[in-house]
Amino acid sequence: MKVSLAKFSNEIADFLTHETLKAIDYGILDLHKVDDRELREVFRFLEELLTVELEVNYLENDTGIFRVSKRGCFWYYKQEKRIIKANSLDELKKSVILENRIWYVFDEDLAKGWRL
Repeated sequence: MKVSLAKFSNEIADFLTHETLKAIDYGILDLHKVDDRELREVFRFLEELLTVELEVNYLENDTGIFRVSKRGCFWYYKQEKRIIKANSLDELKKSVILENRIWYVFDEDLAKGWRL
């Protein structure tokens, strides 16, 4: 089935949130309530992408924060080709949220070690 993503741009923006990622992480995301079949397929595709990315974060990320890394004295948020750089974790969090991107702490214990 070929689906036009542009057709669902608002719905996709509403779907790509920390709440959705948390539901994926906890295994409780329920797409059965999405009535539109095409939209449900788009969400399933996005769920698969986010699941894989989250799994990689669990394996390779040492900050406990989705898409966040620290190199030297700089913090980075990397989503595909978009990189946000900041001098502090708080500054990075503000920038990420301002850009309406997902800020999700998937490992509280690991993340606590980075907070000042």
